[in-house]
Amino acid sequence: MAINTITKQKKIHSGLFSRKQKENGKDPLEHYRGEKLAYTPMMNLLAYKAITDDPEHFLALKEKEDGYADLLNIRGLGVGTMAQREANIVLDDFYYFLQAALSDVKFIICPFPVDTTEQKIYWGKRYNRTNIAISQETDPRRKHQLMTQLKYIHQTQRRNMLVENQLISEDFFLLLFGKTKTILRNNRNAAMNWGGSALFLEPLSKKRKEEVLTRINNLNTQR
Repeated sequence: MAINTITKQKKIHSGLFSRKQKENGKDPLEHYRGEKLAYTPMMNLLAYKAITDDPEHFLALKEKEDGYADLLNIRGLGVGTMAQREANIVLDDFYYFLQAALSDVKFIICPFPVDTTEQKIYWGKRYNRTNIAISQETDPRRKHQLMTQLKYIHQTQRRNMLVENQLISEDFFLLLFGKTKTILRNNRNAAMNWGGSALFLEPLSKKRKEEVLTRINNLNTQR
């Protein structure tokens, strides 16, 4: 599985590089990002040690002086289906974001299986209700109708499972940094305000951050 990253500048947050590497004159990008950035593990790219145990769930970086990092979800936009004028507004806003945003930000593109959890929960409830109705129905004609519905629900659930097992979607994330929680909080709020109509940035739950970090650290994952 390849993880693509897009950087605003060639050099990422300078604090990510250890003092020892700087003193030895080594290229820190070679250690943390490798020759092929697309295949770099997130642990090496980010060098984080833990997720903070607070409502914001920041990523605490390995080097104490480096501070913290955070991941924001980038909501997808169907630019290809927009009118030209609307698409131009989005592109202009994205250009403004690149000009105005902090230098130490990264865009991460990560493939995830399509999630049909909500659909499976909904149709699972429908399946149970229909089963109960069949067991209580005495009218043969109505019972046949319910059994036809149950067959349709079963087929729908099967399709949901096939979608999760076979389809992949690309999720987009913004990675940003701050030497303190306050600075990172300000950077995060500024990025969310600067996004305009191009970048709709959304905070991630702790569970979702763990899923993202696990996903992009496991390079052997095919799905």
